[in-house]
Amino acid sequence: MTKKSLMLLALPAMILASCGTKESSSPASSTSKPNTSTSTSEAYVPKITTDTTIDIWSIIGKSNQVPFEKYIAAFEKLEPHVKINSTYQSTSYNGLKDMVVKGFPANNYPDLVQCYPDHVAEYLDYGKVVNLDTYINDATNGWTAADKADVIQAYQDEGTGYVADGTYSVPFCKSTEAMYYNADVLIGLDLSSVDNTINSGKALTETYLNNLTWEELFNKLCPAIVTYNNSLTAEKKIIKDFAPGTTGSGVFAYDSDDNLFITLAEQYGLKYTSIDKTSGTGRFDAFEKTTDADKTNRTALENVLKTFRTAAENGYIISKGSSENNYTNTYFTKQNTLFSVGSTGGVSYQYTDNFATGVAKIPHAKNHDQAVISQGPSLCMLDHNDSNKKLASWLFYKFMTNTDNATDWAVNTGYSAIRSSCYDTDAYADYSDTTASDKGSKDWLMANNASYVPKVTNDFFLSPAFKGSSTARTQAAAIMVKVLVTKSNDITKIDTWFDDALAACKLAA
Repeated sequence: MTKKSLMLLALPAMILASCGTKESSSPASSTSKPNTSTSTSEAYVPKITTDTTIDIWSIIGKSNQVPFEKYIAAFEKLEPHVKINSTYQSTSYNGLKDMVVKGFPANNYPDLVQCYPDHVAEYLDYGKVVNLDTYINDATNGWTAADKADVIQAYQDEGTGYVADGTYSVPFCKSTEAMYYNADVLIGLDLSSVDNTINSGKALTETYLNNLTWEELFNKLCPAIVTYNNSLTAEKKIIKDFAPGTTGSGVFAYDSDDNLFITLAEQYGLKYTSIDKTSGTGRFDAFEKTTDADKTNRTALENVLKTFRTAAENGYIISKGSSENNYTNTYFTKQNTLFSVGSTGGVSYQYTDNFATGVAKIPHAKNHDQAVISQGPSLCMLDHNDSNKKLASWLFYKFMTNTDNATDWAVNTGYSAIRSSCYDTDAYADYSDTTASDKGSKDWLMANNASYVPKVTNDFFLSPAFKGSSTARTQAAAIMVKVLVTKSNDITKIDTWFDDALAACKLAA
């Protein structure tokens, strides 16, 4: 039995043990250290003394409902006057948002809801979102200074990235992006006969792949791989059925078109969107051309995208949008691409029996810092004008995201741990131990994925949410697709695409 299997068997005991301590289990004070106390739950004094029911709406998948329900049961033992109704809605995230909005007039909406920032921005328009600063900063029930230092800063910042001052969402099912690659083919691949400047003439290594720039990828590595691949016989080709311009065929695949657009803006030091807190409005910086600074920003971004058009035409890059909306891992696992950038939360989709899947940082802009997007749903609290409901909701959130439970959630769901201390626990060390599984196995990939995430937490960035920001994301994706599928002689239309995007965004604002 593997270490991971042993840990899963111990799950109920671990959670219940964490309930019986003053620090990690008590909603009054989480700890940034793994909990080792064995005291009983009698040490905890309930904060809610009146029977109170809170409702949570989410679209948590069936397998992830198991640990979530255990946190609920453990919390209800600590707070016997609290009853938690967890409803797992059968819909999409946007569908969940629509259900909440439609329920506002009839007072049919939850106390806690799984959400994306764009959803919270809409809830704010209805005046239904609770500013959590009161709870976060409460001397008795809030986060301690150690908690605030422990919860990853980018996740905290996301909760304040709205037009209104305050914190309106808190991290939950977080993830980021990673570059998955065919390790059997790429590690040890010697391309010196094609280009002896690649990796200083040495065979490819994990270090080389972890430090790729877009310039190195498109100007050196991809051309060399294509030349090398074309020199091989059909049965030995490292990219199967390689044909530039054909759906699902390319060296490099990037699943999310909107993430690619937004990430490129961040990586090259350009503006995408911003919020003017004074006016309480958002701005669509990537598409604007009002000022000289706007024009300079937009031109620079358009020029970056033109290099991606050239790369796509050469068969160096494809995306979901440029491949008939098929997830690019479909082509990656069939060996029609060598790289696949996707969500760390969906790592299992990058697994295949065909080869060992490696994990590395996504490429970055030359002479710029690395930047990788922070994504995944959070939770927000909706207001029913009931102080007990709000306090109980906060206490439950605080409990289920203490170090023990946040680690447990990460280990058993694949989502990123929201606290730095989680990565120092024995449980996470076991989970991310790549030596405990056979190379190429699914557990080996999961361990590599788990060890990757803490390496990039300082590289996270996020975009503000406001009325119209979801439209900006949709427009960014549409432009990225056009860039990747349009013939080079039509790329001159890119300025019109940006104009149309700006008009759509302003209509939605």
